[in-house]
Amino acid sequence: MTAGPYGATGYPPTAAPQVYEPHRLGGGSHLPLVAPHLAPGERVHAVVDIELSDLLRRVPRRYRKERDGLFQAVGFLLDLAGALVDAVEEAIGGFFRNLRRIFRGRGLSGGWDSQAGRFAVQVLTGGRGDRTYENRGVMLVFTDHRILLGSALSDGYHPYGEVPRQQLARIEPRMGSWSSRVEAHFADGSRVALEARDRHDAQALDLLVRGQVPPPKPAG
Repeated sequence: MTAGPYGATGYPPTAAPQVYEPHRLGGGSHLPLVAPHLAPGERVHAVVDIELSDLLRRVPRRYRKERDGLFQAVGFLLDLAGALVDAVEEAIGGFFRNLRRIFRGRGLSGGWDSQAGRFAVQVLTGGRGDRTYENRGVMLVFTDHRILLGSALSDGYHPYGEVPRQQLARIEPRMGSWSSRVEAHFADGSRVALEARDRHDAQALDLLVRGQVPPPKPAG
């Protein structure tokens, strides 16, 4: 039998939320979607929907998922064309990104091989059938020992990957009138910029990293 969020055997779709989580269109909880991906006895502490900052550029080619089928057969030509497109996009996008960094700071500190970088790669290369390598939305499922990364659709929760809870060391909300930025600091000293949906999500992330469980998200 599938383990539920609190060691039970699942929740009906209309069950009232028992953890902090985003509100679903039409009501109900995300917990039944997450339950099949939990280990026996694993407990969900919160579900937080966030985005990577647009200050992060497209993930470098060496970190992208391998193609399969026909795409693999013509991979060399696609990679060559893709490299040219990437170079043009980086030349143009990089200029404006650098201007934004003057006022908003860096999107990633520590490099792509750092803990923050590997987190970002899992998100950017996530998404069903995604080959743009610019996926930014991610639903974080905080359990008692790990953080699942994925997206929730009507047919279920689709994981991108996971990180151990202890890797996420500190959350630094930097939200204001013109910013929804939250900086996630990792145990190795690296950090990545996130965009919170609202102040409740930023506060929930901060509490979770401090070892506390946030109350259910307020309505509205």
